[in-house]
Amino acid sequence: MNKLKGYVKRFMALDASAVILAMIVLIVIISVLAPMITGGTFLTSTNIMNIFRKQTYIGIIACGMTLVMITGNIDLSVGNMMTLLTVICALLTKSVGPVGAILLTLLIGALCGAFNGVLVGPLRLNAFISTLGTTSIFYALALIISSGFTQRAESKLFDVIGSGSLWIFPVPVIIMAVVVAVFWFVLKRTVFGQQLYAIGANQTAAKFSGIRDRLQILIAYILTGICSALAAIVMIARSTSANPQAAGGTEMDVILAVVVGGTSIAGGKGTMFGTVLGFLFIGFMTTGFTFLGMNEYIQSIVTGIILVAALSLDVIKARRNRL
Repeated sequence: MNKLKGYVKRFMALDASAVILAMIVLIVIISVLAPMITGGTFLTSTNIMNIFRKQTYIGIIACGMTLVMITGNIDLSVGNMMTLLTVICALLTKSVGPVGAILLTLLIGALCGAFNGVLVGPLRLNAFISTLGTTSIFYALALIISSGFTQRAESKLFDVIGSGSLWIFPVPVIIMAVVVAVFWFVLKRTVFGQQLYAIGANQTAAKFSGIRDRLQILIAYILTGICSALAAIVMIARSTSANPQAAGGTEMDVILAVVVGGTSIAGGKGTMFGTVLGFLFIGFMTTGFTFLGMNEYIQSIVTGIILVAALSLDVIKARRNRL
């Protein structure tokens, strides 16, 4: 009995314990209600794999967003950045082929991230305001470049990326898993990752400790831009088209996943494991609500309530830590 209590205490001490419990409760409730409401079974291998597929874009971008938020900053432009990059990738495919389009899209994504990073890092502008401004720039550029029309992009390489699979795992899910593993290594095993935590905990102290805080923030934004580009490539590979208004609002899902996963909006705290749990929780929630036939507007209300609750808990914890 004492051992059991010890295990429970250790589990509850984990930063991700709340989201794990919430996910279990959510899955149980939906699994119980599904046969009564729809007559179907929710927790099947097909549904689970579809959840992973749907969360590919959110998961990839959330990895980059985790780095940015650990530094105590935020990027509100990732949704429209991804929209712009899908349009660019589609147009480049027609002129330089799929391989060239992929490489150039990743480069342009890094430049978009660098643009945000320069504003927030070297120029010291407020991250919320500056990325809110760049999201309008990216959205306008997407409409201008595409002339407001959906752009087609078809190739055998995109078919493999979007629809291929290795054993039972779809290629997009494998790409997301690789990105998660790389960013986990960056946060846990590199000096750069530890410096991001130091900057988020106390940027002034980090600076006087010899950490080049402006450069590290810039790099975090560049990596987020690359993640947005990779998500754009996966999106266009799955749909073979680029809609200049397709990814609007994606940034809210990304931020929700990261915050629910335990990353602090104040900075200095967060893990890649928590982010994975965060975007899986969002995936199970949205898919489960759709499976139950819940109205999309009600889903938006529930999502907003969860985001506000997560942010409120984060603020309360930060105040307690200061006390």
